[in-house]
Amino acid sequence: MQNHDKNLTTGPIIPLIWQSAWPMMLSIFFYTLYSIVDTFWVSKISTDAIAAVSISQVALFIMISLSMGMAVGSSVVMGMHIGAKQKEQAEKVLGQSFVIATIMAVFFTVLSLIFREPFLQVSGAIGTIYAPALIYFTISAAGSILFFYLINIMFAFNSEGDTLTLTKLFALSTVVNIGLDPLLIFGYGPIPAMGIAGAAYATLISQLIFIIISLKVLSGADRAVQFSFKNICYMPASVKRILNIGVPAALTQVVNPIGLALLISIVSATFAEPGATAFSLIFRLEMFAYIPAIGFGMAAMAMIGQSIGAGNFERAMEVFKKASLMGFASATVLGLLLMLGGRFIIGAFTTDALVMQYSLSYLFIVAGTYGFLAVGMVVSSVFQAIGKSWPGFWLFFIKFLLFAVPLSYGATQYFNLGIWSVWVIIAVSNLALAVGGYLWLRQSLLKTQS
Repeated sequence: MQNHDKNLTTGPIIPLIWQSAWPMMLSIFFYTLYSIVDTFWVSKISTDAIAAVSISQVALFIMISLSMGMAVGSSVVMGMHIGAKQKEQAEKVLGQSFVIATIMAVFFTVLSLIFREPFLQVSGAIGTIYAPALIYFTISAAGSILFFYLINIMFAFNSEGDTLTLTKLFALSTVVNIGLDPLLIFGYGPIPAMGIAGAAYATLISQLIFIIISLKVLSGADRAVQFSFKNICYMPASVKRILNIGVPAALTQVVNPIGLALLISIVSATFAEPGATAFSLIFRLEMFAYIPAIGFGMAAMAMIGQSIGAGNFERAMEVFKKASLMGFASATVLGLLLMLGGRFIIGAFTTDALVMQYSLSYLFIVAGTYGFLAVGMVVSSVFQAIGKSWPGFWLFFIKFLLFAVPLSYGATQYFNLGIWSVWVIIAVSNLALAVGGYLWLRQSLLKTQS
């Protein structure tokens, strides 16, 4: 059986999870490398440039969240059609997913460009960080439709179980980004030096190349689900089904950047630029620790979606248990590695002693809980796979807006505790997310099965 026509409803679960997850992990690794490469090259401009890119991308995380939420809805419905052997319906869902992505992209672009200044200020863009952050954010937001299509394509490959092709495409796109970054940031020959704007343009060009090649691949006659422009249509019943899953999934994703923006704002208000830079830098580095959770979560989403489409609820339960365990173990190991190599890694981006101190204290306190955060992320993905996205939203809403943000504000503003208190609160919230989410989802799957 070819990789792009993969049946995820039969066969041993752990090998199938791994076969679907590791290419997805590599894909996310390559995409995460986009931002790390940007950070590395703009760090040669100034320390403020590091924070500017990081903070503007926290605001842009809302774009990522909206696009992923809508793509999740399409992916789940498409996966169920694949599991039920309904190829024509799956292809129509793929086509209309681009209609939804376009609508969401236009909405986000207009909103973000109109309110870009308050977006950045709330995200912690203070002092000398603000001007370069505004430049990077404006360019990225203006080209945001590319990212909406990119995420849509990523979930389309995942629904089919063809994550290996996706990995190759992301690798190519990342190589292009790595080559363009220094060229556009510092200039060469007739190409002028664009500074921080060059990093934003490099990312957009890389995304455009990814989209063009991906659509050509998805249009191949041998695809399990083939992309065709004739299927770019509007089907009310299917759109309603997608939105029922996608809207709460999008809100779930949006809670994360909003929560992070508020936390960075709290840290910035108390610990100024060094605190904002440290938090922003660590946030980008720890995205690598999330990769296993996202990979196993998306593998579980595809497998559970197809299993439910085939009426195999018992298999869906087993996939959930094994994906959670694999996510916990791998994220915990990566967290420990970050703790051990933190000084060396952070030193590649900054020599500021206070930024280093804040960053290392974060790693020593929080990195050991990455495994619990991974379980929470897998739980959210599985809730989406069974068509129940609201529980995932409430879990992350409670984690950030009812727990981490108000407690961090109180600890720093009323009790005058050090930055370590924010790190402790984040660590405890990761633990609570995992325990509460696992128990809630296990009960939901048992009810679905019965």
